[in-house]
Amino acid sequence: MGKYKVLVTYVEAGMGHIISAEAVANALEKYYPDEVEVIRCNIFTDTNDKLLIKYQQFLIDEVKKSNKHPFHMFYLKLLRMRLFPRLSSLIFAHATIFLKEKKKVIAIMKGFDPDMVFNTHFVPLHFAIEAQKKHYGGHFLTAVYNPDPNVHGWWDRRGDLSVFNNQGAYVEAVKNGFKPENCLLSRFVIREKVRATPKDKLALRRKHYLPENQFTITLASSAYAGGHLRAFAERIMKINRRFTLLIIAGSNDEVYEEMNAKVGTLENVNLQVYRFVPDAHELYGASDIFITKAGPNAILDSVYMDTPVMTNFCASIIEQVTKAYYIDEHKTGVHFTDKDEAADFLLRCMDNPAVLEPYVENCRAFIRDHTGGEKEIADAIVEKLRKNGPPKADAGQTPTGSGEEKLPAAKDEPTEKEKEPAVVG
Repeated sequence: MGKYKVLVTYVEAGMGHIISAEAVANALEKYYPDEVEVIRCNIFTDTNDKLLIKYQQFLIDEVKKSNKHPFHMFYLKLLRMRLFPRLSSLIFAHATIFLKEKKKVIAIMKGFDPDMVFNTHFVPLHFAIEAQKKHYGGHFLTAVYNPDPNVHGWWDRRGDLSVFNNQGAYVEAVKNGFKPENCLLSRFVIREKVRATPKDKLALRRKHYLPENQFTITLASSAYAGGHLRAFAERIMKINRRFTLLIIAGSNDEVYEEMNAKVGTLENVNLQVYRFVPDAHELYGASDIFITKAGPNAILDSVYMDTPVMTNFCASIIEQVTKAYYIDEHKTGVHFTDKDEAADFLLRCMDNPAVLEPYVENCRAFIRDHTGGEKEIADAIVEKLRKNGPPKADAGQTPTGSGEEKLPAAKDEPTEKEKEPAVVG
């Protein structure tokens, strides 16, 4: 019997979408190895198509702008959502401004001949759903896991399976027109790599050559080191105690060079500076507290490692909801936008480690009650595939793409069918 082919799309717009996609891909391979073939594809960069690479950079730049200027997300993007019908504006933008990008991505998806396309970002989700239209001829199911704790208006509600990680997001989705029969209320997903990491601060400090008995802080602000990272780093370095400070600069070379120049020059601070860290959760686990902007997936990984979080910046309404969910509701940490107030709190923690204990216990309770969604999602995907029929290979169709084969090219010129006008609305 053939396997169902599930194309898992990867998109960089921050790292949270990739992390979530990998968690679900891992779960499918772990729990259904004899029934599912997982095909991983960074849908905008793996074909080296210049137009799609430019579109990927556009998404990254949007995140960077939001990290630097919160009003960019609040008033430009989300205000536009409110002024115009949300799904209609998504469809219109990608039937006009980004039509070439859409057609290229649809060609890539179709080239793999999958039984399902699974997404964690709203753009490839929309393209996959559009591919199902008659004039595009994409004969596959579509599924999405929304890694955010809420649902904004550009998540396309027409998919075959939509998964939400908390009750509030599920209710919001149904209110926004998602069909309940196609929705799943799940829990947050955790990558297998994170799940397999022992929660042992001493062992993790030894692994990363960190002082074993010093209060340890990790400071980051997404993969692009925006937000308040610089200001908080400068203030924290002035705290009059001996401690370890780990700064993750990600892909921001300017921040890395600036902070790395201070290594070895500070009397009381053992400063370590990193670029992008694939196993950043190990640094969170080695720390007493993790300071970051309110990005959902970094917070989730830290909480999973029993390390409380200090949020210091919200780049969008999405991150406001994230802060409210983790900090206000579940009390897995604290929120300070003022660097002096943050430094005062850290000083109290250094002098009295018991200050953080209630937050540690809340992290453990959160992980016990609100994670494990990766298996639930894998189960739902396979159930949806089974109900839809046998794998395409068993139905007599010849697979045209595989994770081991050359990626299908993104077509520059549309076929005769693709030349038909796109349906808008």
